Amino acid sequence: MNKLDELKKIIESQNDFAVVSHTSPDGDSMGSILSLYNLLLDLNKNVDVFVEGQAPNKFSYLNGFSNIKNINQSKIRYDCLFVLDCGDEDRLGDCKELIDKADIIINIDHHITNTAFGNINIIDSKASSVGEMLFELYKNLGYNISPKIAECLYTSIASDTGGFKFSNTSSKTMRIIADLIDIGINFTSIYYRIMDLKTLNGIKLISKVTSTLKTYLEGKVATIKLTKQMLEECEATEDEAGELVNIARDIENVEVGILIKEVDLDTYKISFRSKDYFDVKDIALKYGGGGHIKAAGCTIKNKTIDEIENELVSEIKKAWVKYNEWSN
Repeated sequence: MNKLDELKKIIESQNDFAVVSHTSPDGDSMGSILSLYNLLLDLNKNVDVFVEGQAPNKFSYLNGFSNIKNINQSKIRYDCLFVLDCGDEDRLGDCKELIDKADIIINIDHHITNTAFGNINIIDSKASSVGEMLFELYKNLGYNISPKIAECLYTSIASDTGGFKFSNTSSKTMRIIADLIDIGINFTSIYYRIMDLKTLNGIKLISKVTSTLKTYLEGKVATIKLTKQMLEECEATEDEAGELVNIARDIENVEVGILIKEVDLDTYKISFRSKDYFDVKDIALKYGGGGHIKAAGCTIKNKTIDEIENELVSEIKKAWVKYNEWSN
């Protein structure tokens, strides 16, 4: 039995499902989990959808957002757990305990660093997003994609392709987007919400974060920093921090952008983005993280923010030799 047949058998024979993605969920993870949540509801299944902490409010327009649960609201057991857009179990954070509460683990992901921790692993590192993978899975399984599911999938794909401008956007991606638009979604409103909408406090936060900007390696690397104090001073939320790392990456002549974000005492989340050729995934892997060639992340503890900045720049400089950009 191939994976597709096995997956359909599980969906149709089981009744109690849980759906989860990685900590600090982005548009791909939010769109993916809520698309599957809505699909399983349409199939008359019992389903709980989980996010660690607070779900980003910018995705509150998606159907099912108000039904998202925290781990302390979970059942004792589930027939099946879907883990979406998550490279390894540790990235689930507190929701990792769902792994032990489910009889079957289905792991669907597009990260090349995925550790294949599921009973069934569906991994496609060439896919632009998990949303793109789910669209094809739903179609191949013969399931109807309703407008509410289409909105979730559009959100997923548009988010992880940077509004269809990243190199992971393929002709297949755009054909899927065309199919989703044909279903009847208000794609212009969704695009605005996920790509352009900003709050006043969010703009104030951008001003503070950009004031920390530094460049290195002849202007090829740019770093910015976000502290909890900045969030408090701007009365901003993590949600309003958004994809600040893109500000560093999008500067003319910059190849690698780095955001160092304080998440707790002596704990920092690092986001890497590259523009054309540098593999930031390799840097993230050195610190137990992962991701894609042009978008990756990790967490570093027990160092100051300045120590982390200097160390990351040093690691990038050492790695740059293979790109023949610097040799000293």
